[in-house]
Amino acid sequence: MKHRVSAFLVLSGCIFSLLSGCTLLSRQDSSGPQTPDLTSPAPPKPEQPSVNPPKCELPIPRQRTIDAAVAGFSDVHHRGFQIELDRACNYVQPAKKIFRKTGLPPDLVYVALVESGFIPKARSRANAVGMWQIIPQTGARLGLLKNRWIDERCNPMKAAQAAADYLSHLYDIFGDWPLALAAYNAGQRTVREALDRSGLKTFWELAEAGRLPAETRAYVPRVFAAVIIARAPGRYGFWYRPDHYVARYEKVSVPGGVKLAWVGKQIGVPKTELLNCNPELCKPVTPPCCSEYKLCVPLGCRDGVLAALASRQPCEAKPEKEFARSSGSFYKTLAQAPAVYRIARADTRVNRARRYKRTATARAGKKHTGSSRRLMAERLAAVPALSAHGRVKSGRSRQHSATRVLLAHNRKQTPAKRIDWKPKKAVVAKRVCYMVGHGDTLWTISRRFHVPVRTLCAQNDLRPNQKITPGARLAIHTSPKGRLFKR
Repeated sequence: MKHRVSAFLVLSGCIFSLLSGCTLLSRQDSSGPQTPDLTSPAPPKPEQPSVNPPKCELPIPRQRTIDAAVAGFSDVHHRGFQIELDRACNYVQPAKKIFRKTGLPPDLVYVALVESGFIPKARSRANAVGMWQIIPQTGARLGLLKNRWIDERCNPMKAAQAAADYLSHLYDIFGDWPLALAAYNAGQRTVREALDRSGLKTFWELAEAGRLPAETRAYVPRVFAAVIIARAPGRYGFWYRPDHYVARYEKVSVPGGVKLAWVGKQIGVPKTELLNCNPELCKPVTPPCCSEYKLCVPLGCRDGVLAALASRQPCEAKPEKEFARSSGSFYKTLAQAPAVYRIARADTRVNRARRYKRTATARAGKKHTGSSRRLMAERLAAVPALSAHGRVKSGRSRQHSATRVLLAHNRKQTPAKRIDWKPKKAVVAKRVCYMVGHGDTLWTISRRFHVPVRTLCAQNDLRPNQKITPGARLAIHTSPKGRLFKR
């Protein structure tokens, strides 16, 4: 009986092992490699994310310097920053439209907050002018007009368009807004040289390595900090509502050469307020070189200006008569105005007074100096008004030739007056015997008696570099009043 049970167990074990092996083989066959289907399309590859954001976006990076700038604006400089935000409400909305039209992030308008605090006529030590702090060379390249009458860098909207074009150009060069802002502050060449010499790629690496000026390293974080505060001013304790923008000025076309004082009198507005409305004007008058100028006036005053211009009476006299009437006073004023004369190396006040028919005492003026003392070379002097008979010997100066022509014109209109010149008194030389003391040199003695060193040496048979001993006596020839006298 035992043998039957053991045989049964052995047989059942063999059957179980055989069945388990077949199951394993079937699983291996089903999991084997299959032939790929060449007719089915390949799955699409995932798109690689772009390294830099689009040009129209301004992301704020997480940087320690930006957080420090935000803390500085909201804590130490809270009052000043609030004043700048109040001033920004008058310009932000129109400037944002310009930046959107150019394809730039609208928040870049806060570059003007860091540059000038939105002051239209701000001026820096580098002669950068306006709300956007544009230097003359950059302004000329961007098409901003500058002359004696007008400076368009002070026009908020014209300068905003120029700044938008310049920032767009810098982004196209560097492909990164931090680098573009750094180039706006320090210059394109400075940033390019820092990148080439260091081999770094980003502004933050350049700032960490100290490859940029300290002002630029602080400038870019300040711009980002201003953008952070402007996006959420309440979080940092500021009041700022730029959306409630209301235009305060309107434009009216006026001819060139119109004085702002006259315009203000017609509409009851002070001249200073009109100058504040038109910060690009360098003088309180519209540019005479243009036939039509767009003048900004307070809201509601446009019709008053147009009515005043329409009712203005034209000049009844002919232009030729008006010119002839005023030409006499014009030439008289020009003749009385001082001329500019470049002093030569050997000129004295006496020689210059003889040239321009003036006395040496009048040329010396209130300065208590000798009239015959030699003047500093290569300096400009203002010659008093020339009379009708004044002579100008130098023909190289255009101003002198123009003055000569105008004086000739003036002589034709006014009769010449006879001038009686008094004869000059002869200058008698005076001989002084001087005993050399301790510490005296030829130069100190010549300065004391107003005599040139070479004249002093010629009078005493000395060499210019010869040393004189104390106790020696020198013969010095001077004029009676101690003036310079040559043998």
